[in-house]
Amino acid sequence: MRRFLKRLFLGFAGLLLILAAGGWLWLHPGRGPREDVDPAAKGWSEEVDGTLVVHLKGTPYEMGYQRGHFAREKVLLTVARFEGMLDRAKKEVGLPKFAANLILDITYQLCSPYIPDRYKREMEGLADATGCDLQMIRRGSVISVITERGCSAFAIWGGATSDGTLYHGRNFDWILDAGLEDSAILAVYEPEGLIPFASAGYAGMIGVLSGMNREHVTISQIGAVTSDRSLRGLPLEFVLRRMLEECPDLDEATRLIKSVKNTVGFNYVVSDGKAPDARAYETTANHVAVFGPDDPKETVEYAIRIPDAVFRADEAMDPTVRSLQRCAKAPDLPYGSNSYDHRYKGIGTRVKEQYGKIDAAAALEILKATAMVDTNLHAVLTDGTNLKMWVAHAKNGQDASKQHFVEYDLKTLFLRPEDRPPVTAPEQAPAPEAPAEAAPAEGQTPPVS
Repeated sequence: MRRFLKRLFLGFAGLLLILAAGGWLWLHPGRGPREDVDPAAKGWSEEVDGTLVVHLKGTPYEMGYQRGHFAREKVLLTVARFEGMLDRAKKEVGLPKFAANLILDITYQLCSPYIPDRYKREMEGLADATGCDLQMIRRGSVISVITERGCSAFAIWGGATSDGTLYHGRNFDWILDAGLEDSAILAVYEPEGLIPFASAGYAGMIGVLSGMNREHVTISQIGAVTSDRSLRGLPLEFVLRRMLEECPDLDEATRLIKSVKNTVGFNYVVSDGKAPDARAYETTANHVAVFGPDDPKETVEYAIRIPDAVFRADEAMDPTVRSLQRCAKAPDLPYGSNSYDHRYKGIGTRVKEQYGKIDAAAALEILKATAMVDTNLHAVLTDGTNLKMWVAHAKNGQDASKQHFVEYDLKTLFLRPEDRPPVTAPEQAPAPEAPAEAAPAEGQTPPVS
């Protein structure tokens, strides 16, 4: 009997060891091979109005390596800021750091089957170029699945604007005091076989939060907490990136959003400056609702319908999606919530008041006025008609909406420096002639020059 019990114990211990080893391997998946990359062969960086712009071109691994090479210090800073957020979680809610990392590791593994291999290779290139822990980069890529954020977005064009130009505004409202804005960059991508695009975000995160592609498609997202959620799916940063890389128009964007496996609740506003037109997508893990401008499907009493305009905050217009929400005073009507009164209604009211007169300056003021206070991490306005972006990031704990907006001309940025048209200095107007001096009155002495 003693021998039997001993064998039983050893067998049980061996099983636990196998399970532990299997669990460790599951949480630490393998990776592809390292590659020799000359980052300057295809990529480069430049400064625009005091901001870092990195140009990435080639295979996924090459682009990740280039990003890590040209923005190394900012990548390291992104990771450090992310570590700081985990430390803060321990202090504020008592969640040990190892537990937070374990949650993120499990989340990444559950999402992994839905994340395209090209993004995994790009993260590997980023880690190899910087020496960062690949595990930390993977964790950062799924943070949106387990955190909440409040944002807002609008697209206006045609009769709503002064000359028909399509303007797309996007406020990214999230944690302001983590210092993430110090790692901000603009990444200009030319992925092999896909659509070139520009992404305003953070150096250590290859996913997209705000951006526009060369086909004039602009993307944005708004958090919308729901009970219909899943840890198995494609994180929103990669949903948005796929839209920019794969979608030349709204039909393709609609096809993509309906085909991907979504995770938690998000609303999206996507516009096409060529059309011009825009769509709002309201999503949960198992539902997608699509709306256009002045959409007759917006039958809820709190909807504000405007021709040539699409805009969203947290609250859904689709009754099924709204019934599942846990934001903007759900399940009650959203009146009185910051999401509705300040953001959604704030956008709608301002667009109506200035309808037909909105130019870039007016659109920027609407964007600033409807940003969340003390949480506006970055703000972006795009001119989808002419491929321009204006981007501001928070600074020293102050909202992005209060900062200088840097203008990026994507028509120029999508070209290599040697292919860009020469910059000509503006012609100087002739110096104004000095006014003729009046003749001295009789008996006066002329002034001495």
